[in-house]
Amino acid sequence: MGFVFLGSILTKFASWFDATGLVVTRKMHILALDSATSACSAAVLCDGEITAHRYEEMSRGQAESLIPMIADTMSAAGLAFDLLDAIAVTVGPGAFTGVRIGLSTAQSLALASGKPLVGVTTLEAVFAAQGETFTPCLVALDTKREDLYIQLFGASGEALTEALAVEEKQISMAVSVQGIKVVGDAAERAARALVDAGISAKRHYGPMLPDASWVARIAADRFSEGALVPVEPIYLRAPDVGPPPKPIA
Repeated sequence: MGFVFLGSILTKFASWFDATGLVVTRKMHILALDSATSACSAAVLCDGEITAHRYEEMSRGQAESLIPMIADTMSAAGLAFDLLDAIAVTVGPGAFTGVRIGLSTAQSLALASGKPLVGVTTLEAVFAAQGETFTPCLVALDTKREDLYIQLFGASGEALTEALAVEEKQISMAVSVQGIKVVGDAAERAARALVDAGISAKRHYGPMLPDASWVARIAADRFSEGALVPVEPIYLRAPDVGPPPKPIA
């Protein structure tokens, strides 16, 4: 599905749900989306609880899957778009196409419904899904190339490093803390690289990919605190495909 027609299609979805008038209770409602990595998901959070959730791992096809998934999730939640308080979306780092799909979809929905947009990184979402870690936790996500996306979080949830794109041999230069847990779909690679560099690290077998249900929870906290900032994509590295070379005169 081309991005050219995305806004009009999503406006039709929003109008259809608004016309149903399904929900009358007034609580904090967040619709969250994710298509930035090797999965696609949508979730609705109502007053701190996930009331509808769809998740599917996929290497491609997010463009065709995300909008029907949103429609199905909103229908399952029995929620009209005009009752949303905000729309949340993962902003990367992740696959270029996946980040663009999720962000453009969320922006179109926000524009059509007049709701604010909340951005959450993929690394934050994976860390939040682990629950209590009690030790520093490194999130490592696969870029499908030689490097990894990483970020180190403290046991209380604070970011100890920036989000980075690094090769395995560079991880120990960015992360020097001992006794850390490593999570994410590239956790095994990252943990092995750290151990080889003399850093105590152990893979933690928790959720490996971003999930809209955790994106919604993070976004609800930010919305409640008024901590909203402009939503921009986070890429960290150059795209795999660039413009064609100029012809030689």
